Amino acid sequence: MTVCIAVSCEGGKHIVTAADRMFTVGPPLNVEFEPPLSKIETMGTTCVSMGAGNGLYVSEIFQRAKAGYQNFPAATVAQIANSVKEAYAKYRDEKIEEQIIKPTLGPDFLAFRAKGGTLPAYLQPQAGIYQQIIVQSNQFNLGVELIVAGIDGSGSHVYYVGHPGTMVSFDKIGYNAVGSGASHVAIKFALDCLHPNTPLGDVLLAVYAAKRAAEVAPGVGQETEIKVISSGDIWSVPTALMDVLKDVHNEGAKKSKPNADKIKAEYDELRKNA
Repeated sequence: MTVCIAVSCEGGKHIVTAADRMFTVGPPLNVEFEPPLSKIETMGTTCVSMGAGNGLYVSEIFQRAKAGYQNFPAATVAQIANSVKEAYAKYRDEKIEEQIIKPTLGPDFLAFRAKGGTLPAYLQPQAGIYQQIIVQSNQFNLGVELIVAGIDGSGSHVYYVGHPGTMVSFDKIGYNAVGSGASHVAIKFALDCLHPNTPLGDVLLAVYAAKRAAEVAPGVGQETEIKVISSGDIWSVPTALMDVLKDVHNEGAKKSKPNADKIKAEYDELRKNA
């Protein structure tokens, strides 16, 4: 469980991404913990990916996806997202084989397949078992949701990849969130009327506020990491700007509308000095 956020702003000049640091690891550990590790994975010069669900599954999918486009240094965001989608689908197929087919059919089927046989041929006299496997396979869910966000020559892009290996573009609304805190984020953004032309300062504040709101959801960590993707780089928001975001957010709780100008001024100053 977690929350991961990506928001395009200022007409696609920037994408603000954010995530907590809560990691979920399935069997045999079955634990949630909050290590000092980033959940915003760099996929290219101006592209990142984030994932909710079993952290080991997410990491494996991203590493496989990188191998799919490593020979194409100028890969577009769509190509990177498609590589993630393909890695997701293939990894799911492997888990179905590992957790459903092999345990159900055992070594006899493995020996049959080693001689060139197929699953349908093996189960022709056992239609009931074949139907059961098909149903279980169709229902098998990795429990992983992914976001791929970045900027390329065609503009800014936010993609969603999820069960059973499908990809959806969120470019029209300009934002998406995954994880147990995603619904809190979506409601906050809808109330703020966020859209792809919203100024950067307002989006930074909205993303920070949405992450804070999502912390009431199960499994969302207290730590916050924010990165801003621009046309030439990916910039990690430092402590100085995080402190300003916290102050303006807390001040906004006492006002009808918080002032994001202070945030933009601090962002510009830090970027200039950097």
